[in-house]
Formats: sequence, structure tokens, C-alpha cells
Amino acid sequence: MKTIALNSRNLNNSLVFYRSLLDRMPDEISPNLIRYETDQFRLDIIESDDANDGRNTLEVKERSELQEISRRMSRFKKIERFKEECENIGKAIGLTDPDGNKWVIGNPEEKVHFEKCYIDSEIF
Repeated sequence: MKTIALNSRNLNNSLVFYRSLLDRMPDEISPNLIRYETDQFRLDIIESDDANDGRNTLEVKERSELQEISRRMSRFKKIERFKEECENIGKAIGLTDPDGNKWVIGNPEEKVHFEKCYIDSEIF
């Protein structure tokens, strides 16, 4: 199983973000580590001031699941944008966690724009 190791300056912020993203509590929590075991990877989030780089992927095959993740994660958008500046949810969305780690959620082959917000066109 692939392990993704991320550094976090604030584990509390990371816990809130990843609990929403993965829709569950971690499998392990300690003062310096949060660990999730998923079907796709093991995610270790370690408290550290060191920066991360790179891009990670959470593959989602069902559009309804991608829509649900987008709905849950909407509270983490840093800048409120007008509808015209958003993109419709296609086959993937790009999210950035509180420490700047980038995630492609959905089809890993799709190009995403991390600075955009995403809306579900079926809602409007």
C-alpha cells in the first residue's frame, strides 16, 4: 500500500480538513501524528514546520461522491468567489489543505485549477 506522508504546522487544522475530505475520523491520533488508512493509500500527517511539495490524488469514480466531497469541502475555500469565477464540477476538482498540500479529487488524469472554486451545475 502506498504511504503519503505530509507535514502539518497545525494538526488540529489538518484534522478538521481531512476529516471532512475523507468523511471519517482518523484511524490513529497521537500528539504528533494523524493516520488514515484508505483503500488507496495510508496517509500520515506529521506535526512539523518543514514544507511539503508535490501533488496527491484521491481517486473518485462516481460523480455523486465527487459532488458530496465538493459540498463538504466548500467551507474550506479561502476566498469567497462569485459564481462566474467558479467552474462546474466535471470529473475532478482541485483542493489545497491548510498547509498548502494539493489534492486532485476524482479522475487523476483531469486537469484541475487549484485557485478556482467548484459548483454543481445541477444545483443552480
